[in-house]
Parts: sequence; C-alpha cells; structure tokens
Amino acid sequence: MARTLVFSVGLGALVAWNWGRLEQPRPSLGPLLLMIALGITPALLLPLRSRFVPRVLLLFIAEAATVITAAAIALHVDRPYHFGRLAGRAGSGFVDFYDVLVPFSGTAHPLMHGVLLLAVCIFTLLCALAVAARRPLAAILALAAGAGWPATILPGSDDLARGAFLLIAALALVAWLRPEGLRVPPQILTGTALIVLALIVSSSGSVAKGQFIGWQNWDLYTKPGKRVSVEYVWRSDYNGVRFPKKRTRVFTVRAPERSVYWRATTLDAFTNDLWDEDLISVSSSVLPNPVVLTDDPLVPAAARNPTRWTEADVTIDALRDAHLVGPSQPISYDSRSVENVQYEQGGVALAFAPLARGDEYSVWAYTPRPTPGELAKSPPDYPIATFVDRGALTVSHGVVVPAFGSPEHKAWADEYFRSDPDGQRYGPLYNAAERVAGNAQNPYAAAVALEAWLRSSGGFTYDEQPPTKARGMPALVQFVSQTKRGYCQHFAGAMALMLRYLGIPARVAAGFTSGNYDSKRGTWTVYDRNAHTWVEVWFKGYGWLPFDPTPGRGTLGGSYTSSSVSFDATGAKAVLAASALEAQKLLHFELGPLGRERRARSAERSGSTSDRARAGQTERGRGLGVGGIVALAAAALALLVVLAKLVRRRSRFLTRDPRRIAGACRLDLVDFLLDQRIDVPRSASLRELDGLLRRRVGVEAADFAEALGLARFGPASSAATAAREARRELREVRRSLRRTFPLGRRARGLFSLRSVLAHR
Repeated sequence: MARTLVFSVGLGALVAWNWGRLEQPRPSLGPLLLMIALGITPALLLPLRSRFVPRVLLLFIAEAATVITAAAIALHVDRPYHFGRLAGRAGSGFVDFYDVLVPFSGTAHPLMHGVLLLAVCIFTLLCALAVAARRPLAAILALAAGAGWPATILPGSDDLARGAFLLIAALALVAWLRPEGLRVPPQILTGTALIVLALIVSSSGSVAKGQFIGWQNWDLYTKPGKRVSVEYVWRSDYNGVRFPKKRTRVFTVRAPERSVYWRATTLDAFTNDLWDEDLISVSSSVLPNPVVLTDDPLVPAAARNPTRWTEADVTIDALRDAHLVGPSQPISYDSRSVENVQYEQGGVALAFAPLARGDEYSVWAYTPRPTPGELAKSPPDYPIATFVDRGALTVSHGVVVPAFGSPEHKAWADEYFRSDPDGQRYGPLYNAAERVAGNAQNPYAAAVALEAWLRSSGGFTYDEQPPTKARGMPALVQFVSQTKRGYCQHFAGAMALMLRYLGIPARVAAGFTSGNYDSKRGTWTVYDRNAHTWVEVWFKGYGWLPFDPTPGRGTLGGSYTSSSVSFDATGAKAVLAASALEAQKLLHFELGPLGRERRARSAERSGSTSDRARAGQTERGRGLGVGGIVALAAAALALLVVLAKLVRRRSRFLTRDPRRIAGACRLDLVDFLLDQRIDVPRSASLRELDGLLRRRVGVEAADFAEALGLARFGPASSAATAAREARRELREVRRSLRRTFPLGRRARGLFSLRSVLAHR
C-alpha cells in the first residue's frame, strides 16, 4: 500500500507538472492536488475485498465515481448526473486546445482549464491503477500519454529535462514494481547516471542535433470533413455562436509562410447597436482582370509599389459565399475562374453568385509589419475620407468623431456622452476606453493598450454562449462593463468602437484566422472553425493594420500586436510608458516568463518560419521535445521487452543436448503461462503441469508431458527423438493456448515482464 501511494503521488505530480505549463498564470496548487487525490483513491481500494460486492464491480464503481466527481468539479457542473452537460463541456474544452493559442488564460477559457484538471485526474488514475496492479509497462504507457500529450500542444525549452525525468520514472517503475524489490537495483542507478550524462551532453551546442520527430506537433483533432458547403452571415449579432463538431475544410491558400488572417469583408458601419457591412462600389460595371485598387484614398503610398505585394492563390473547397477571401489590405485581384466580380472600397471583392467548389483566384496584398516604435511615430493625421459620413470615424446616426488628440475631441466627447441619447447609452464604453488608454500620446499606444486589456489583462473570458443580453443595455456595453464574457464579435466590436470614440479610425474585419500551414506544399488549410472577426486600425504611412483582442483565437504576424508570437513586448512597453499608461499591468502576460520564452523561441528560428508554426501549433515535423522523447522511450522499452524475451527463449534451444532441450521446453511453456498471469509452482511435476492446464484453461497436454518426461528422464538412446517430439508437442500446446486466450490478453502477455522477473 505504501509503495502504491508513493509511486501514484509521484506519477500524478509529473502529470500535473506537464499539464500545468499549458496555462498562464499556472493553475493554483489546490485544484491540482485535489485532482491527484481523486485519481489515486480507486487504486487504494484495489486490495480491499467485500463479501457482498465483487472486487471488479467495486473498482469499476470507484473509477466511475472518481471521473464523474472530478469532471463535475473541474467543469463547474452543479449536478454530476447530467452526463450530457458534462460531456458537452468537456468536448468543447478539448477542442479548444487545438483552436486556442497556448499557453492560455484559465480566466478567459474556463472550459480549457477544466479539461486540464480533468486530464490530470484521469491520467493519475490510470497510472495509479497500473501501479497498484504491479504492471510497470502499463504504468509507463499511462505516464507517457499523460505527461507527453501536453508537449504535442506546447513545446518548451525544457523539454529535454522533462523527458529525462520521465525516463527516470520509467526506470524506477521497472526496477521497483516487484513484490521483492525493496532496494535500489544497480540498473536503476546506472540508467539514471546515463540519463543525466546524456542530458548534459545533449545540451551542449557542439553536440546537440536537430530534432527528427514531430510527434509533439501532431494535431489529434484533425479529421477529414464531409464534402459539405459552409455559409456565413458577415454581420454582428452577439447572440452566441456554435461551430460544427466535425470541422470542414473551406479553402486552401498557396502563400508565403507568414501568419496572416484571411479577410472576407469589413464591417464599417455601426448602426442599431451592431457592426455591419457598408460597401461602396468602386465601379458601376464589372472590371476586367487583373484589377488594381490603389485609387482608394486610404491606401498608403508604399502599397502602390507592386514589389511590396504578397501573392495568395486561393482554391475554394467548401465555402459557399460570394466574398473573395484574401489577406488583409488587398491591393489587386485576378478572379480567374470566378466570373462577374464587383469590387468595393476597402478592397472587398464580391461575386454575383456564391463561390463553388474548385473555384480559383489570386489576391495581392500589402501587409507591412512595422515595429511598435515606428507606429508610435505615426501621427493622427487622417485623410478627409475618414471624416465623411460612412467614414471610419463615424458612430451611430452619422455622428463623426473628431481626430485623436485634436482640440475639438474633448469638447465633442463631453457634449456627446452627456446629451446625445446614443452617447448616454454608450457612456460606460467610452469611460472604459478613457480609463485604459485615455493618457495615450499616440494612436498606437491607445490601440495596443486596448488590445492587451481585452486580450489578457482585463479579466475577460472567451465564451461562445455568453449571457443573455440585458434589456435596455447595448450588448457591447454589457460585455465591457458587466459580464466580461463573449466571443470574437464582442471583443472586436468593443475595441473598434472604443477606438472610434477616441478619434482613431477603426473597423471590424471578418474572415478566418491563418489555419494550418503545410511547409512541403507551401499551402495554408483553413477550416470552418477558423471563422473569426478582428479589428483593423488605420495608421498614416501603413494603412489598415490588423489587431486581435480576442484571447487565444489566432496569431497575427506583426511585432506590433500582442496577438503575435513575435510581439515586441519590450518596445510596446516603452511606448505605453511614454504615455504614462500602466504598461506592466496591461502587458503582464506578454512580459511574463512564458511570453519571454515564446519570443525567445521565435527569435531563435529563421524569418522563413511562420509565426503560427513558431507557436508549435500547426507545422508538422519540427521537433522531438518531451513528447518525442517519451514516445520513443515507451516504444523502445516495449520493443526491448519483446526482443529480450524472444532472444531469451530462442537461446535456450541453442544446444544439442536433449536433456537441456527438454528443460527449455518446460521453461518456455511456464514463461508463457506466467505472462498470462497463470502461476506455476516451481516444484510442479510434468503430470501436475498437465493437470493445471486442464483445470485453468481446458488444454490437453498429456502428450507433451509424456514426450518431455522421456527426453529428460528416459534412456539416452531415445532422448534425442523424444526431445524433437517434445518441441513439436510444445508448438501444439502453444497453438491451443493461443486459440483459448483472446487477442487482448495475448497482447498483454507479449509485453508482460512477469516471466522476466520471475526467479525459478
């Protein structure tokens, strides 16, 4: 019991250590200890017996109660017997691990936090049961899955050290999980020393080599979707969103390995408490291919240089929509197989008929990536097009906001939010913007402050089914000032409107996050679950730049935005500090240890690597890490066990002595039975061995026993013939045993160590 408890706690701690790194800030110790304790409890009941309840049934009841209790606690379900709600919340949290950037915020993503705690409990339970049953191989496999899975989601700089700890634990399990194993065998000390030496040597830059297995980047959620069509309504409603359980590939893009969002349209008008499209055609007729849209007054001068454009070739798979999707700030289109396309101001392209499967077209976009310092120097000098009705500084009912920092802005704000009916309703939103970014000395400082506040430091939670809208209160006001729960439309809509109230041109963009990049094919694959809305902010000299205030939903590529893994947090901190804004508080995650680690990994890799691939979420074949180490260790250990047993068995027959061959036949059968958990007494005679086989498994072995007896104890002249007959009868007995035992039991026996550790 004591050994079971010690090993179970240790393995549970290893599992919790590896899962806990997926969350930032790290989950508190109390819930993790509770999950470990729950996971260990059924294993402690394994030795107990009851006169009224069979032990197997008792154990099953304990396991089921443990998992249900842990799920109810972790997922905040008041009634544990509501299995549908438990399963639904657990499934949503699990899928989020492949849709949300990690490390994630437990506050913003409570279902992910709950699944993390539940995973700790379940894998601790599996490890503890294997330990209690004294099955070291099963315990190692459970530990490999429980501690290695987090590495498939978030590789880290300490993966090698974590892998070393797991290998040491595996060696300890093999060495100590024996009834008589009370002292440390020399093998465990030698193995530990070798692991430590390998860890030191492999950490050396002159020795360490590139990793060769991308197991840690496998996407366990990827499944081929049915050939269906997906349609979207590109307007805000704030009533919640439900993604299909099975994701569907909607299009692919051949484009450079740079993380960008694929924009379908822009929501420029804020009317009736909603963001909506307000498209203005650039021509009354269909323009011939290719179309260049550089006449837009909001397109910067640098965007008119074709050498600065990025090409994206789009192939439609299951997107039934009239919008031509492309990278943000599109400058030119070649509609190719798509006929009759109407082009709108702002770079939006709209076909007369929905796109069909197999349609192809090309988009060229201007996607600058300025630094925080460069954007801080961009003045609030806005074109006249932003001040006109339907411009990027218009709020409800055609009211135009004066430019950021202008003398007229403060007087306008005082009057509008005091006297205008809409201003009075949206006063809390403006007050929040002033509180977070009111001291900003430049538009960029205000934009990055609001983005970071909504994304990480403001206490907001991503929720695809937010609370019901309050009567008489705008949804965005309720989101910012009361519930702080919503999905991308809430986050993007609130940030864009807050920026407009501050006098900064902004709008909501709708489309898709980057998707998954295939470096071999040079293509991005985008699914229906990548549908998203974000914010575009206009800066002089750069045009429209994307920002993403929604926590964890995607990764942009520029160093100026906190949603990028290459975010220049130090530069942004300097910009915020110069504006007397609370830089450390707003950027607490980005400036924290995991934020620094992510930026360090990004800086170590070449500029050709995509930012999303740097996050370790999409690119295949990149590294070994703890996942690869554990997987290789488990596979190698299992293979080693099988090979060792096979070599040991075959070596017994490498003799011409019929007496020794007879002994090898007996040992071979006894080892097979031991691995099937059938104990054979050392002193069992051949007749007793035959009787044991009859009683336990119903297999006849009288002929084998007779031939074996003649080979071992008969005349020397007939011993060789009897030995050959014994080997033939041994094959017949083993064949009968294989037909008797189910495949699963035989497979467990193949990897069992009982015959190896037995002392005969």
